[in-house]
Amino acid sequence: MSRQLSSEVIVVGSGAGASAVAGELAAAGVDVLVLEAGSKRFDPAGAHIRNVFTSEDDLSRVADVIYDEILTYPSYAKHPIGTLFDLKVAHILGGMFSLWMGNCPVPDPKELPEWLPFAEWAPYFDRAHRLMLIDETGGGGSAMFASLLSRVEAALGERQAERKIRPMPLAAQRNGTALKFTSANELFFRGNEPRANLRILTDHIVQEVLVDGARAIGVKATNREAPASSMDLRADVVVVCGGTVGSAKILAGSRLETSEALGRYIHEHACIGSRVTLNSELRQLVHDDEPIYSIWVPYSSTHPWQNELCRFTLSSDGTRLAQGVREVDTSDIFTFVPIDVSRENRFVFDETNLDPFGLPNVSADFRLSVCDHRRISAALGEHFLIAAEVGDLDRGWQPFLYPGGGSTHFMGSCRMGEKDDGTSVVDRFGKLWGYEGIFVADNSVLGTSNAGNPTFTTVAQALRTADRILGRI
Repeated sequence: MSRQLSSEVIVVGSGAGASAVAGELAAAGVDVLVLEAGSKRFDPAGAHIRNVFTSEDDLSRVADVIYDEILTYPSYAKHPIGTLFDLKVAHILGGMFSLWMGNCPVPDPKELPEWLPFAEWAPYFDRAHRLMLIDETGGGGSAMFASLLSRVEAALGERQAERKIRPMPLAAQRNGTALKFTSANELFFRGNEPRANLRILTDHIVQEVLVDGARAIGVKATNREAPASSMDLRADVVVVCGGTVGSAKILAGSRLETSEALGRYIHEHACIGSRVTLNSELRQLVHDDEPIYSIWVPYSSTHPWQNELCRFTLSSDGTRLAQGVREVDTSDIFTFVPIDVSRENRFVFDETNLDPFGLPNVSADFRLSVCDHRRISAALGEHFLIAAEVGDLDRGWQPFLYPGGGSTHFMGSCRMGEKDDGTSVVDRFGKLWGYEGIFVADNSVLGTSNAGNPTFTTVAQALRTADRILGRI
């Protein structure tokens, strides 16, 4: 059975890119329909998990909810995608944007496409900064935070001049000792009550973008509660925001005349993590209600990786805390190392065998290069220097290289490019090459090697997409 609904714009997905573009269009008076394959998990719609579990004592509970109840292989598949053993997603309203750490590093120009001048990004970074309610203090301010920051500076010595170590910009506002994290609900509604021209349907799987010739006319979707039914939802514009796996699957399943780059150039940052017990001098400064914090060592051309020190929701190395050591007496260290963006790193679509969402099954060819190995090796050395400076390593110390996909920052399957030459899927605004009214606005369009959480960049790019749809640019 098929039924029809209509709107001016359909947005597929509800994560960072989706909520940014849908909120911008709705604020301009456009009739927007958002379709999310997952269910509503938190109140209000699209809220961040840390705004539900606000106490620092809830960190272990947050980890249990995220890792045991929410994260899943794409489309609720039972097995990982090839060797990407840790590539998981969140099929909930808000997506991974409801679970993220809130870190918003501004990318170095070398982490952005060389063909797109930084000056074109700057106004969108400014807008994203305002919309995401970013705090430049990194959540810090305590005596322990100040001492931790100075010790990281000491560990890296002369490198400080090139890469100024600073508090990490956080998309969060302090509320007493807790932080209120920015997520999809803030971008959908911009602090206002829900708008009549912005409708959100959860538990609706989009299986196909419908076209008339080379122009979008809507999508075909199914309700997960009635999988035998289908509906044709009409719209003049479709914005696909299903994530790096989901968006590529939807476009492949739509059998559009896409670029041969669809599914290629997939990448992330290799992720090294460890948890250290802070040394005795730092532990003496720790309060029971020590504020959440994040310290940032930015990427640079001579040291092409990024370091973070923060309080994470799960021990990076899986080891137990030493006797007498509280969780608040520890710090997590993460190092994100960019990898080479290669055409050969790709998803392979099987349109004859469908996944649980009725989309093409996907496998992956993905491997690190020799240059990646050398870069990771150099970054690991610096990771140790930081751990040795701030931590008590007498009982030993164990870094951990996350499996493929473990950064949770997978990118590139719908890469944007300067021209339609087979190396990209969409143009600089996220518009699908060769079609009118079809856009992509999520991590999948980011196709340049980088070392930082891409959410801030994704939101900025989604605002560019919204401006293009609105005819502002």
